Amino acid sequence: MPFGASETAEREPTLPQANFSRLRLIWSQLLDQLKMPPAPGRIVIYPRIRNFVRDVLAEGRRKNIAHLTFEADIGPMRERLAEHRRRSAELVSITSYVAKSFACAIEEDKRMQAYRLGKSRLVLFEDVDLVFMIEREWENEPIPVFSIVRAAQSKATHEIHRELQMAKEAPLGTDGPMNALEMQFFLLPSFLRRVLWFFVRRNPYWFKDVAGTALVSSMGMFTSGASVGVPITPMTLSLCIGSIEKKLALLDGQVIEREVLHLNISIDHDIIDGAPLVRFAERFKKILLDGRALPARTAEPHKIMPALGRMSAGAVGSRPRASGDLGSRNRDCAGQRGSGRLSP
Repeated sequence: MPFGASETAEREPTLPQANFSRLRLIWSQLLDQLKMPPAPGRIVIYPRIRNFVRDVLAEGRRKNIAHLTFEADIGPMRERLAEHRRRSAELVSITSYVAKSFACAIEEDKRMQAYRLGKSRLVLFEDVDLVFMIEREWENEPIPVFSIVRAAQSKATHEIHRELQMAKEAPLGTDGPMNALEMQFFLLPSFLRRVLWFFVRRNPYWFKDVAGTALVSSMGMFTSGASVGVPITPMTLSLCIGSIEKKLALLDGQVIEREVLHLNISIDHDIIDGAPLVRFAERFKKILLDGRALPARTAEPHKIMPALGRMSAGAVGSRPRASGDLGSRNRDCAGQRGSGRLSP
Protein backbone atom coordinates (compact mmCIF):
# COMPACT_ATOMS: atom_id res chain seq x y z
CA MET A 1 0.00 0.00 0.00
CA PRO A 2 1.47 3.39 -0.94
CA PHE A 3 2.58 5.73 1.77
CA GLY A 4 -0.31 7.81 3.13
CA ALA A 5 -3.04 5.70 1.49
CA SER A 6 -4.25 4.33 4.81
CA GLU A 7 -4.54 7.85 6.28
CA THR A 8 -6.61 9.02 3.26
CA ALA A 9 -8.93 6.06 3.60
CA GLU A 10 -9.46 6.84 7.25
CA ARG A 11 -10.37 10.47 6.51
CA GLU A 12 -13.04 9.64 3.87
CA PRO A 13 -16.60 10.05 5.25
CA THR A 14 -18.67 6.93 5.42
CA LEU A 15 -22.42 6.93 4.70
CA PRO A 16 -24.64 5.59 7.47
CA GLN A 17 -25.64 2.07 6.71
CA ALA A 18 -29.34 1.57 6.07
CA ASN A 19 -30.95 -0.63 8.63
CA PHE A 20 -34.45 -1.88 9.25
CA SER A 21 -35.33 0.66 11.97
CA ARG A 22 -34.40 3.63 9.70
CA LEU A 23 -36.50 2.32 6.81
CA ARG A 24 -39.44 1.84 9.16
CA LEU A 25 -39.11 5.45 10.34
CA ILE A 26 -39.10 6.76 6.75
CA TRP A 27 -42.16 4.67 5.90
CA SER A 28 -44.10 5.92 8.91
CA GLN A 29 -43.29 9.55 8.11
CA LEU A 30 -44.46 9.03 4.53
CA LEU A 31 -47.76 7.57 5.72
CA ASP A 32 -48.25 10.49 8.11
CA GLN A 33 -47.64 12.91 5.26
CA LEU A 34 -50.23 11.18 3.09
CA LYS A 35 -52.80 11.13 5.91
CA MET A 36 -52.38 14.85 6.61
CA PRO A 37 -55.70 16.67 6.00
CA PRO A 38 -55.72 19.48 3.37
CA ALA A 39 -55.29 23.03 4.56
CA PRO A 40 -58.53 24.98 5.07
CA GLY A 41 -59.62 26.98 2.04
CA ARG A 42 -62.03 27.05 -0.87
CA ILE A 43 -61.75 26.28 -4.57
CA VAL A 44 -62.94 28.79 -7.13
CA ILE A 45 -63.08 28.68 -10.91
CA TYR A 46 -60.08 30.16 -12.76
CA PRO A 47 -61.59 32.56 -15.35
CA ARG A 48 -60.70 31.48 -18.86
CA ILE A 49 -60.75 35.11 -19.93
CA ARG A 50 -57.50 35.54 -17.96
CA ASN A 51 -55.85 33.82 -20.91
CA PHE A 52 -55.46 37.40 -22.11
CA VAL A 53 -53.06 38.13 -19.22
CA ARG A 54 -51.15 34.89 -19.77
CA ASP A 55 -50.71 35.63 -23.48
CA VAL A 56 -49.50 39.18 -22.85
CA LEU A 57 -46.95 37.94 -20.30
CA ALA A 58 -45.78 35.20 -22.65
CA GLU A 59 -45.25 37.70 -25.47
CA GLY A 60 -43.53 40.15 -23.09
CA ARG A 61 -41.00 37.53 -21.98
CA ARG A 62 -39.80 37.30 -25.57
CA LYS A 63 -38.61 40.93 -25.50
CA ASN A 64 -35.42 42.36 -23.98
CA ILE A 65 -37.12 45.05 -21.92
CA ALA A 66 -35.22 47.92 -20.27
CA HIS A 67 -36.80 50.32 -17.77
CA LEU A 68 -36.30 53.94 -16.77
CA THR A 69 -37.94 55.20 -13.57
CA PHE A 70 -38.19 58.94 -12.93
CA GLU A 71 -40.48 61.55 -11.43
CA ALA A 72 -42.14 64.75 -12.65
CA ASP A 73 -43.35 67.79 -10.73
CA ILE A 74 -47.14 67.65 -10.74
CA GLY A 75 -47.73 71.16 -9.41
CA PRO A 76 -47.83 72.87 -12.83
CA MET A 77 -50.07 70.06 -14.13
CA ARG A 78 -52.64 70.62 -11.40
CA GLU A 79 -52.62 74.37 -12.05
CA ARG A 80 -53.22 73.91 -15.77
CA LEU A 81 -55.93 71.32 -15.23
CA ALA A 82 -57.66 73.59 -12.73
CA GLU A 83 -57.46 76.49 -15.18
CA HIS A 84 -58.83 74.27 -17.94
CA ARG A 85 -61.80 73.26 -15.77
CA ARG A 86 -62.57 76.91 -15.06
CA ARG A 87 -62.48 77.83 -18.75
CA SER A 88 -64.15 74.76 -20.25
CA ALA A 89 -66.92 72.33 -19.38
CA GLU A 90 -64.88 69.38 -20.69
CA LEU A 91 -63.48 67.06 -18.03
CA VAL A 92 -59.78 66.14 -18.10
CA SER A 93 -58.13 63.67 -15.73
CA ILE A 94 -54.46 63.46 -14.83
CA THR A 95 -54.25 60.12 -16.65
CA SER A 96 -55.63 61.55 -19.90
CA TYR A 97 -53.36 64.60 -19.59
CA VAL A 98 -50.26 62.44 -19.07
CA ALA A 99 -51.33 60.13 -21.92
CA LYS A 100 -51.80 63.05 -24.32
CA SER A 101 -48.38 64.42 -23.35
CA PHE A 102 -46.94 60.93 -23.93
CA ALA A 103 -48.49 60.84 -27.40
CA CYS A 104 -47.06 64.30 -28.18
CA ALA A 105 -43.59 63.14 -27.16
CA ILE A 106 -43.89 60.08 -29.42
CA GLU A 107 -45.13 62.32 -32.25
CA GLU A 108 -41.76 64.10 -32.24
CA ASP A 109 -39.82 60.82 -32.58
CA LYS A 110 -41.77 58.02 -34.28
CA ARG A 111 -38.87 55.61 -33.83
CA MET A 112 -39.91 55.25 -30.20
CA GLN A 113 -42.89 53.18 -31.39
CA ALA A 114 -41.14 51.25 -34.17
CA TYR A 115 -41.64 47.52 -34.65
CA ARG A 116 -39.44 45.03 -36.44
CA LEU A 117 -40.47 43.72 -39.85
CA GLY A 118 -38.33 40.68 -40.44
CA LYS A 119 -34.67 40.86 -39.44
CA SER A 120 -33.50 43.99 -41.29
CA ARG A 121 -36.41 46.47 -41.37
CA LEU A 122 -38.42 48.62 -38.96
CA VAL A 123 -41.93 49.98 -39.35
CA LEU A 124 -42.40 53.53 -38.02
CA PHE A 125 -46.14 54.11 -37.75
CA GLU A 126 -47.56 57.58 -38.32
CA ASP A 127 -50.42 57.34 -35.81
CA VAL A 128 -49.85 56.94 -32.08
CA ASP A 129 -52.35 54.28 -30.99
CA LEU A 130 -52.29 54.22 -27.19
CA VAL A 131 -53.52 51.04 -25.54
CA PHE A 132 -54.75 51.53 -21.97
CA MET A 133 -55.04 48.81 -19.36
CA ILE A 134 -58.42 49.10 -17.63
CA GLU A 135 -59.69 47.01 -14.74
CA ARG A 136 -63.15 45.56 -15.37
CA GLU A 137 -65.25 42.91 -13.69
CA TRP A 138 -66.12 39.64 -15.39
CA GLU A 139 -68.16 36.97 -13.60
CA ASN A 140 -67.59 38.78 -10.28
CA GLU A 141 -63.81 38.72 -10.79
CA PRO A 142 -61.67 41.82 -11.55
CA ILE A 143 -59.64 41.39 -14.71
CA PRO A 144 -57.47 43.80 -16.74
CA VAL A 145 -58.64 44.48 -20.29
CA PHE A 146 -57.20 46.80 -22.92
CA SER A 147 -58.80 49.72 -24.72
CA ILE A 148 -57.10 51.38 -27.70
CA VAL A 149 -57.31 55.13 -28.38
CA ARG A 150 -56.49 55.45 -32.06
CA ALA A 151 -54.43 58.42 -33.32
CA ALA A 152 -54.10 59.86 -29.82
CA GLN A 153 -51.65 62.51 -31.05
CA SER A 154 -54.47 64.20 -33.03
CA LYS A 155 -57.15 64.02 -30.34
CA ALA A 156 -57.86 66.55 -27.63
CA THR A 157 -57.17 65.60 -24.04
CA HIS A 158 -60.86 65.64 -23.11
CA GLU A 159 -61.60 63.31 -26.05
CA ILE A 160 -59.10 60.80 -24.70
CA HIS A 161 -60.70 61.15 -21.26
CA ARG A 162 -64.15 60.57 -22.76
CA GLU A 163 -63.03 57.42 -24.58
CA LEU A 164 -61.52 56.03 -21.38
CA GLN A 165 -64.73 56.67 -19.47
CA MET A 166 -66.77 54.94 -22.18
CA ALA A 167 -64.38 51.98 -22.08
CA LYS A 168 -64.98 51.62 -18.33
CA GLU A 169 -68.74 51.45 -18.83
CA ALA A 170 -69.18 49.59 -22.13
CA PRO A 171 -70.24 45.94 -21.68
CA LEU A 172 -67.54 43.39 -22.36
CA GLY A 173 -67.90 41.09 -25.34
CA THR A 174 -69.66 43.66 -27.56
CA ASP A 175 -68.03 46.54 -29.46
CA GLY A 176 -66.04 48.12 -26.63
CA PRO A 177 -62.92 46.86 -24.87
CA MET A 178 -62.50 43.10 -25.09
CA ASN A 179 -64.97 42.91 -27.99
CA ALA A 180 -66.68 39.73 -29.13
CA LEU A 181 -63.86 38.69 -31.49
CA GLU A 182 -61.12 39.26 -28.90
CA MET A 183 -63.07 37.44 -26.21
CA GLN A 184 -63.60 34.45 -28.47
CA PHE A 185 -59.88 34.42 -29.32
CA PHE A 186 -58.82 34.29 -25.66
CA LEU A 187 -61.28 31.48 -25.00
CA LEU A 188 -59.57 29.29 -27.59
CA PRO A 189 -57.25 26.45 -26.50
CA SER A 190 -53.69 27.55 -25.81
CA PHE A 191 -52.14 25.70 -28.77
CA LEU A 192 -54.44 27.52 -31.21
CA ARG A 193 -53.67 30.90 -29.62
CA ARG A 194 -49.93 30.21 -29.87
CA VAL A 195 -50.28 29.54 -33.60
CA LEU A 196 -52.14 32.82 -34.15
CA TRP A 197 -49.68 34.78 -32.00
CA PHE A 198 -46.85 33.33 -34.10
CA PHE A 199 -48.17 35.18 -37.15
CA VAL A 200 -49.30 38.34 -35.30
CA ARG A 201 -45.90 39.01 -33.70
CA ARG A 202 -44.21 38.74 -37.11
CA ASN A 203 -46.51 41.23 -38.79
CA PRO A 204 -46.28 44.74 -37.21
CA TYR A 205 -49.42 45.88 -39.04
CA TRP A 206 -51.48 43.08 -37.52
CA PHE A 207 -49.91 43.72 -34.12
CA LYS A 208 -50.85 47.42 -34.32
CA ASP A 209 -54.45 46.53 -35.16
CA VAL A 210 -54.62 44.15 -32.21
CA ALA A 211 -52.57 45.94 -29.53
CA GLY A 212 -51.83 49.51 -30.68
CA THR A 213 -48.35 51.02 -30.78
CA ALA A 214 -47.64 52.13 -27.17
CA LEU A 215 -48.96 51.08 -23.77
CA VAL A 216 -50.23 53.30 -20.93
CA SER A 217 -50.99 51.77 -17.54
CA SER A 218 -52.05 53.79 -14.49
CA MET A 219 -51.79 52.09 -11.11
CA GLY A 220 -51.07 55.08 -8.91
CA MET A 221 -54.73 55.47 -7.99
CA PHE A 222 -54.56 52.23 -5.99
CA THR A 223 -51.68 53.15 -3.70
CA SER A 224 -49.85 55.96 -1.92
CA GLY A 225 -46.26 56.89 -1.19
CA ALA A 226 -43.48 56.27 -3.68
CA SER A 227 -44.52 53.43 -5.99
CA VAL A 228 -44.58 52.69 -9.71
CA GLY A 229 -45.07 49.51 -11.68
CA VAL A 230 -42.46 47.80 -13.87
CA PRO A 231 -44.49 45.86 -16.44
CA ILE A 232 -43.79 42.73 -18.45
CA THR A 233 -44.88 44.05 -21.83
CA PRO A 234 -44.73 43.01 -25.50
CA MET A 235 -44.80 46.66 -26.64
CA THR A 236 -41.81 48.61 -27.95
CA LEU A 237 -42.72 51.52 -25.66
CA SER A 238 -44.73 51.45 -22.44
CA LEU A 239 -45.57 54.03 -19.80
CA CYS A 240 -46.60 53.13 -16.26
CA ILE A 241 -48.10 55.97 -14.21
CA GLY A 242 -47.36 55.53 -10.54
CA SER A 243 -48.39 57.28 -7.36
CA ILE A 244 -48.29 60.94 -6.37
CA GLU A 245 -45.97 61.68 -3.46
CA LYS A 246 -45.26 64.82 -1.47
CA LYS A 247 -41.59 65.73 -1.17
CA LEU A 248 -39.52 68.52 0.32
CA ALA A 249 -37.51 70.58 -2.16
CA LEU A 250 -35.17 73.57 -1.99
CA LEU A 251 -36.36 76.64 -3.93
CA ASP A 252 -34.56 80.01 -3.69
CA GLY A 253 -32.95 78.95 -0.44
CA GLN A 254 -36.27 77.93 1.14
CA VAL A 255 -37.60 74.44 1.82
CA ILE A 256 -40.99 73.93 0.20
CA GLU A 257 -43.33 70.98 -0.19
CA ARG A 258 -44.11 69.79 -3.70
CA GLU A 259 -45.96 66.90 -5.30
CA VAL A 260 -44.22 64.56 -7.72
CA LEU A 261 -45.65 61.93 -10.03
CA HIS A 262 -43.68 58.68 -10.25
CA LEU A 263 -43.35 57.35 -13.80
CA ASN A 264 -41.70 54.38 -15.49
CA ILE A 265 -40.94 54.02 -19.19
CA SER A 266 -40.17 50.56 -20.58
CA ILE A 267 -38.64 49.95 -24.00
CA ASP A 268 -37.69 47.06 -26.24
CA HIS A 269 -33.90 47.26 -26.04
CA ASP A 270 -33.57 45.46 -29.39
CA ILE A 271 -34.98 48.63 -31.03
CA ILE A 272 -34.30 51.54 -28.64
CA ASP A 273 -31.01 52.25 -26.88
CA GLY A 274 -30.44 53.92 -23.54
CA ALA A 275 -29.45 57.40 -24.77
CA PRO A 276 -32.55 57.86 -26.98
CA LEU A 277 -34.66 56.64 -24.06
CA VAL A 278 -33.24 59.27 -21.70
CA ARG A 279 -33.72 62.02 -24.32
CA PHE A 280 -37.30 60.89 -24.86
CA ALA A 281 -37.98 60.94 -21.11
CA GLU A 282 -36.57 64.48 -20.87
CA ARG A 283 -38.75 65.63 -23.78
CA PHE A 284 -41.76 63.96 -22.20
CA LYS A 285 -41.17 65.79 -18.90
CA LYS A 286 -40.93 69.14 -20.70
CA ILE A 287 -44.22 68.51 -22.48
CA LEU A 288 -45.83 67.63 -19.15
CA LEU A 289 -44.67 70.92 -17.66
CA ASP A 290 -45.37 73.29 -20.57
CA GLY A 291 -49.02 72.24 -20.88
CA ARG A 292 -48.87 71.36 -24.57
CA ALA A 293 -51.48 68.64 -24.06
CA LEU A 294 -54.11 71.30 -23.30
CA PRO A 295 -55.45 73.91 -25.76
CA ALA A 296 -53.65 77.23 -25.72
CA ARG A 297 -56.91 79.00 -24.99
CA THR A 298 -60.23 77.42 -24.09
CA ALA A 299 -63.31 79.53 -24.66
CA GLU A 300 -65.95 79.65 -21.98
CA PRO A 301 -69.08 77.64 -22.89
CA HIS A 302 -71.50 80.59 -22.59
CA LYS A 303 -69.36 82.61 -25.05
CA ILE A 304 -69.22 79.92 -27.71
CA MET A 305 -72.88 79.50 -28.67
CA PRO A 306 -73.60 83.16 -29.52
CA ALA A 307 -70.53 83.19 -31.74
CA LEU A 308 -71.95 80.39 -33.86
CA GLY A 309 -74.76 82.65 -35.06
CA ARG A 310 -72.51 85.55 -36.09
CA MET A 311 -71.37 84.83 -39.64
CA SER A 312 -70.33 87.53 -42.05
CA ALA A 313 -71.35 87.56 -45.69
CA GLY A 314 -67.92 86.37 -46.72
CA ALA A 315 -68.17 83.40 -44.37
CA VAL A 316 -71.28 81.92 -45.96
CA GLY A 317 -70.68 78.25 -46.66
CA SER A 318 -67.86 77.92 -44.15
CA ARG A 319 -68.28 75.48 -41.29
CA PRO A 320 -68.77 77.12 -37.87
CA ARG A 321 -66.69 75.90 -34.97
CA ALA A 322 -68.46 74.23 -32.09
CA SER A 323 -67.22 74.00 -28.54
CA GLY A 324 -65.60 70.64 -29.25
CA ASP A 325 -63.82 72.03 -32.34
CA LEU A 326 -61.68 74.86 -31.03
CA GLY A 327 -59.20 74.56 -33.88
CA SER A 328 -56.89 71.79 -34.94
CA ARG A 329 -54.13 73.17 -32.72
CA ASN A 330 -56.15 72.09 -29.68
CA ARG A 331 -55.81 68.49 -30.81
CA ASP A 332 -52.65 68.23 -32.91
CA CYS A 333 -49.40 68.11 -30.94
CA ALA A 334 -47.52 69.89 -33.74
CA GLY A 335 -50.04 72.70 -33.80
CA GLN A 336 -49.81 73.19 -30.04
CA ARG A 337 -46.02 73.28 -30.01
CA GLY A 338 -44.68 76.51 -28.62
CA SER A 339 -48.11 77.77 -27.48
CA GLY A 340 -48.83 75.49 -24.61
CA ARG A 341 -49.16 78.03 -21.82
CA LEU A 342 -52.67 79.07 -20.93
CA SER A 343 -53.52 82.67 -21.63
CA PRO A 344 -54.95 84.72 -18.77
